[in-house]
Amino acid sequence: MTKHCLVLVILTVLCAMGVGVVSADAQVAAAGAQGQGSAFRLTAGDPVAAAEFGRSVAIDGDLVAVGAGGATADSVDNAGAVYLYGRQGRVYVPEAKLIAPDATGGAEFGRAVAIQGNMVFVGARFAQAGDFDEAGAVYVFKKYQGSWHLEEKIISPDPENRDNFGRALAIQGNLLVVTARKESDEEGAAYVFVDQGGLWTYQQKLTASDGAPRDFFGQSVAVQGNLMAIGARNADPGAAGAVYLFSHSAEGWEEIAKLKAPELERNKNDQFGFTVAIAGDTIAVGARRADPDSLKDAGAAYVYTLDGNFADLVARLTPSDASEGDEFGQSIAIAGNVLAVGAWKDAIDGNEDQGSVYLFRRMGNRWIETGTITASDGMAGDEFGYSLSAFGNRMVTGAHFADATAGAAYVLPLKI
Repeated sequence: MTKHCLVLVILTVLCAMGVGVVSADAQVAAAGAQGQGSAFRLTAGDPVAAAEFGRSVAIDGDLVAVGAGGATADSVDNAGAVYLYGRQGRVYVPEAKLIAPDATGGAEFGRAVAIQGNMVFVGARFAQAGDFDEAGAVYVFKKYQGSWHLEEKIISPDPENRDNFGRALAIQGNLLVVTARKESDEEGAAYVFVDQGGLWTYQQKLTASDGAPRDFFGQSVAVQGNLMAIGARNADPGAAGAVYLFSHSAEGWEEIAKLKAPELERNKNDQFGFTVAIAGDTIAVGARRADPDSLKDAGAAYVYTLDGNFADLVARLTPSDASEGDEFGQSIAIAGNVLAVGAWKDAIDGNEDQGSVYLFRRMGNRWIETGTITASDGMAGDEFGYSLSAFGNRMVTGAHFADATAGAAYVLPLKI
């Protein structure tokens, strides 16, 4: 098929505020269905090497959050930060830099981030939790009176050293799900919290019915309505991976299904469930180290259609130009009828690991590849497409090793 390549042409526009970004306006030149639009390149106003700005991203309404797990927090090096940007017309402007008040080096504050309205949730998977080293935590920030305030620090109700609590987050209404993928000899767990009078209260612990050490249950999580999907990237023999589905009832959350790649496509270390997304009647699962057509670690994405408590596999997606080592499926997001999949190791014009994002559109019962997004200012090693988030007709992706590992993120238009 003919591939439509969407190239981001970067035109720098300096922002006046020091705490946010150097924000850049970009034009998207599309040779097909995607159409014209404006994209924006975001960077930290206080960049430092190894900050990895773009390691996590989130978008909700007019707010964008970008995690930089290695950023400096006040005088604490490598503690991590989250940068917030608000949309004003056609541009994004710096709004705040969030840090932990108890910042410690290596906490990876910003390794995960989620937005809901005027609240931002930040995972710090190596944060100190009481007397427990690197147990992890989630910090909840809320905006009122024109500024952002820390409301609460959430820790596991059953903390242990190096649990990775806060590795992945999902928020929906008064429901917050936090995973701890290395709990219990790295078998993994997920914790459900509910908002009760402004405080997040622990409600339930979720584990896999057939969990085993080193499964990494909680690698990824997504929730919609009464359905939750939790990825366990190393589940099953050989770390092929799996996704567990949970349904909510009056009794709480209960496991109802286990999704795996088809037997003939299942291989050692595929990491099926490394990423997961739910939207409408669709579940999309990334298997970044799948070996389609014997292409080692080229990656794949699997799309399921929901029918009640059942999920039917409808497509296995791979790029038309798949290559070994692309790791397509590293990130995944759904916006309307568009599915975006990041291939962070994709080589572009000979630039190894520059990275790209592939777009697929649902047409009836089929998913058709419609374009590839790359950055015109991209360089070898940027790893564009490492993270993805979508809202409405916009998507944000991270290139966490851009600018000599300081990192960058791009807000992109989508025709949905």
